[in-house]
Amino acid sequence: MARWAHTHSIPLRPRGGASHDTALRTLEQAAEAPAILRDALTSPNAWQRLERFAAALPYPTVTDAARALGIHQSTLTTQINRLEGDLGRPLIERAERGRRMRPTPFGRKVAAAGHQTSHRPRLTAATTQAVAGRESFLGE
Repeated sequence: MARWAHTHSIPLRPRGGASHDTALRTLEQAAEAPAILRDALTSPNAWQRLERFAAALPYPTVTDAARALGIHQSTLTTQINRLEGDLGRPLIERAERGRRMRPTPFGRKVAAAGHQTSHRPRLTAATTQAVAGRESFLGE
């Protein structure tokens, strides 16, 4: 394959290239993140999970939050569940009949720490719009 690519002047990614660099960058960012977030920052998509969790907080249900973020409800639920598993504590109290979804005290701390961290990558447009109302919800 490498010979064929070379013959046709197609550049190849060096061994340990982009994917390896991303994994190393994730570990560096985790080391520089607040202690409350470090256990959750285990993969390149960890920041996305954290941002989506924080963006979901102002909404009454996970379904409403997912719709606003432009993703499926099951995707958001899976990402929140993975964050809860990584951090070892519940982040939200799920919505029940007549009661909206609410962050736990620990969930508020995680969202605030994620919001204040300067090492996070750039947000997607949908997440940025959903996060816009978050500051007033968290009391910032």
